[in-house]
Amino acid sequence: MTRKILLVALLVMSIACLTGSRAYTQGFGVVDEAAAGNFFMVGARALGMGGAHIAVSSDATALVYNPAGLARVTRIEFSGGLTHQRLNNETSFGPGPQTIAGLDDGRLQNNTRFSSANIVLPVPTYRGSLVLALGVNRVKSFDRTMQFFSEDAGGTQMAIESETGGLYLWSFGAAVDVSPNVSVGAALNYWSGKDSYTWLYEDTFRGRTIDDAYKDRYSGFNAKFGFRIQPNKYLILGGTIDSPVTYTIEEDVTQITEEQGGSEVYFDTYEYKISLPFGLGAGLALQFENLTLAGDIDYADWTQMEYKRLEDAAEANRLIKETYTDALRFHLGAEYLIPQFGTSLRAGFYRDPLPYKSRWVNDERDFFTAGIGFLIDQVMTLDIAWAHGSWELYDLGLLLTEKYTTDRIFVSVAYRL
Repeated sequence: MTRKILLVALLVMSIACLTGSRAYTQGFGVVDEAAAGNFFMVGARALGMGGAHIAVSSDATALVYNPAGLARVTRIEFSGGLTHQRLNNETSFGPGPQTIAGLDDGRLQNNTRFSSANIVLPVPTYRGSLVLALGVNRVKSFDRTMQFFSEDAGGTQMAIESETGGLYLWSFGAAVDVSPNVSVGAALNYWSGKDSYTWLYEDTFRGRTIDDAYKDRYSGFNAKFGFRIQPNKYLILGGTIDSPVTYTIEEDVTQITEEQGGSEVYFDTYEYKISLPFGLGAGLALQFENLTLAGDIDYADWTQMEYKRLEDAAEANRLIKETYTDALRFHLGAEYLIPQFGTSLRAGFYRDPLPYKSRWVNDERDFFTAGIGFLIDQVMTLDIAWAHGSWELYDLGLLLTEKYTTDRIFVSVAYRL
């Protein structure tokens, strides 16, 4: 958790020496907790509709978006999916009169991953609906990268930062109809995942090399509750509550520092906890003959995060209050069914706000999405979706601007008996 503070402080000191200005030593000290935000989406249909799925989820993805939507499933369903992400970061120092020439660079990161596997089991009832579901879904991404290179008469400086991993949600859910137009549902969740972070810094002028690696293993539990109301054939309303989750994080640290006078190697393993806040969601959908329009909002106050069982927990929690803010994520989407071809066309937009205070954010994470779905032999569906997003961060201490662009492709398959 504290690696970002330490590494930024080190880089600040290095650049301060390079430029001869103390201005670069001001403003650093950002707690960077990967588990805060970073929702990656689940399911190609949902992504194609910009993630607006609280009101309209009626398949296995309801485990993640709104468990009450499981009550709409009438047949046994098996589903799974893959994701591919292309992430690019362009790094520059500036803007402003103190821009450092020659310190611009970029780095590309690609990955393809298993994203989901679910089974939904409707239980025969005399009236209403009772549906059970079990699944695992990759819901958060830790992928991030940065690189810069500088050369002058005094030597060269180079830094490469890379982070990869994510969190999977293992869920057991159930939903029932409490009336013909009202459904409620809940899911019990076990969170697990890994985060691998590396930092390589070389300064030939001072003969210094720093090679750090952090490997984190996350685990935790929480619950999600949801409701779905359809007062008429055109309107659907939905709402969700995510209970706080407390992660237990086991961290392995390796730090290697080489200087002209020798080298130093440090190893350590320790464990700490972090508690995340409540999450609230609401969704609305309008359904016409072949057209569905949907919108969602999700809210979380990230200033309520809290580190526990950490040696510098008090300082880290103080920095959380200074660094983080509350965030309102919103999603808009549309789906149009072409019944003659058994094909659905989808489009959407969503904003996934960076949870940091505005002084660190130049542009928020905005995504435009599109997708297509095919019904095959009345028992199988194939959904494909694409999202293009961008955002920009600005580090006050380094005057470092990082501009990210990403393209995500989701492929989902479902089979219903």
